[in-house]
Amino acid sequence: METSLEDHDVPGATVAVVADGSVALAEGFGVADRETETAVEAGTPFRIGSVSKAVTWTALMRRIQRGDLEPDADVAGMLDVPVLDPKGTVTPANLATHRAGLENGNSQLWVGNAGDLASLPSHLRRATISQVRPPGEVGAYSNYGAALGGQVLAAARDESFGTAIENELLGPFGMASSSFSQPLPQSLANAHATGHATGTTYSNGNFPYVGLRPAGAMSTTAPDMARFLQAHLNDGVVDGERVLASETVDALHRQWATHHESLAGMAFGLVENYHGETRVLRHNGATPSFVSDMVLVPEAGLGLFVAYNASDAASAMNDVVSGFLDEYLGGGPGSETDSASGADSGTDGDSSPASETDSGSNDTAEPLTPDGQPSRTDALEGTYRAIRFSKTGHDRITTTLQAPTVSVSVGDDGTLRTTRGSTTQRWVEVEPLVFEHVTENRRLAFRTAGEGTDGSVEYLFLGSTVSAFAPVGAVDNLSLHAMLAGITILGMLSMVVGSPTAGFVRWYRGGDDATLLPDRSRLRSDPSAQARWVASGAILAFAAFVVLVLVHLAIAPLAVLSTPPLTFKALFALPILGVLGTLAAVAYAGHALYAGSWSRIGRVHYAVVTAALVGFAWLLWYWNLLVPP
Repeated sequence: METSLEDHDVPGATVAVVADGSVALAEGFGVADRETETAVEAGTPFRIGSVSKAVTWTALMRRIQRGDLEPDADVAGMLDVPVLDPKGTVTPANLATHRAGLENGNSQLWVGNAGDLASLPSHLRRATISQVRPPGEVGAYSNYGAALGGQVLAAARDESFGTAIENELLGPFGMASSSFSQPLPQSLANAHATGHATGTTYSNGNFPYVGLRPAGAMSTTAPDMARFLQAHLNDGVVDGERVLASETVDALHRQWATHHESLAGMAFGLVENYHGETRVLRHNGATPSFVSDMVLVPEAGLGLFVAYNASDAASAMNDVVSGFLDEYLGGGPGSETDSASGADSGTDGDSSPASETDSGSNDTAEPLTPDGQPSRTDALEGTYRAIRFSKTGHDRITTTLQAPTVSVSVGDDGTLRTTRGSTTQRWVEVEPLVFEHVTENRRLAFRTAGEGTDGSVEYLFLGSTVSAFAPVGAVDNLSLHAMLAGITILGMLSMVVGSPTAGFVRWYRGGDDATLLPDRSRLRSDPSAQARWVASGAILAFAAFVVLVLVHLAIAPLAVLSTPPLTFKALFALPILGVLGTLAAVAYAGHALYAGSWSRIGRVHYAVVTAALVGFAWLLWYWNLLVPP
């Protein structure tokens, strides 16, 4: 821990370790606040982001095991919260395994001011999260789904979520220094570690609030999390008192879903990994200024919780977690690990969780070698993107940019190659569409449409990742969008720069009677002059919209992405005006084809400008930026 703080320049951390059912360590490291240099103590509360989900799911399973609700019941009958664009029945089990078919957007995730906090049902009803695929089909990480699960718990107890989680779990577990309350109780707020983010700090419990509370609003201490680990690892017994039935622990830990029988999957809200041959359950989290991770090794009675009070501490945390597992389980996972996150990260609430890890060991005696080319070489190659992004929300562009991508190719030697960032892994097909790493004990698999393996590839499943990866079609290729954006901007600039330049040239050549100002009589009678003004107006509307959106994002990124202010919504008058101007420009361009008053160069240039306007309007439509959120 001390090395991780020093090597990665992180202020402080808190740690809990449980071994053989007993608390082996509950301790603070470093400083809780860089400015005051207050030391982190064992009882210093930390924000834990999506590790909160593990607490929520444990409480819900406790209620399920009491017989108050069924894991396969329809949640629509329990909640006064409609599912947008329903495509099937959603169950608590779907929610806990991230298989409810929900997109993962930021809507209602972050709330900047305590005065804007509403009840959990209110935030759920306000959220614009759609069901974009049938439930049970495939995994896609969802904060909204976790929040629905928390509200199911509240409905089963006929209490608010805050009261329900306190009565169902925090109280019985003896976690007196833990809370989902927002703002925090004053005693916890005063003792809370300061969150450190780039250029900003959050002290005395004053950090961005989570509207979808069950997904990531919990603050806790190392001793409290040690009790939580004990409940999971000591057959439900904490300090000699049973807080979970043995059957509840078994139900929480068993596999509830997997993308393929050859791969790790999901327990009830916990992500299944393998460290070598040892099964590991984990969940991690991140907020704008804290990162955390929780690891359970049921067969070894071993558990670890760690949290850091800095947004850039993911590498430090991963070093500690992987080193801990190597030390006590042996071997090394050789894993392909994403940046830490969970319910929330940075300004968008959705970078890729470290729990989405392809883990295994590097203890294979001999490297695997392929017998030949894979069975579906041409169908497998391409770019795949994790489906954990917003498809219908105005945050589609930010969530898509942060969704992990994988490039898949096949080498001359017959190995499948996956490239993520600068890391390339090689795999050998061991059965149709199932591949094993050449030196490590882990697998990936593909799923095709329809029966058998002859259809088009629908999904790539990387080890124990929560979210599936889908092929990136031509229209969804980010390089294409970047190229189109560049071309359309250049086309529009040619009007903004070209028309005034042409007017200046005419004025310069026109002698004493010429003027730089437009000739109003010509504007009234000359369609070509009208057309240029219409196109220029549309261009200025689009440009003003982009600039003002960027200003809003710079000033209040969390609010813009999660709970857009009225000023942000009002900006959408600009793209609407831009579209109206674009439609008018299309009409003028059609007129220009037949009008004799246009020069040939003028017709060609105006056609180019009009095409640029249409292309830019299409980009705004694709990224859900034409109408207010």
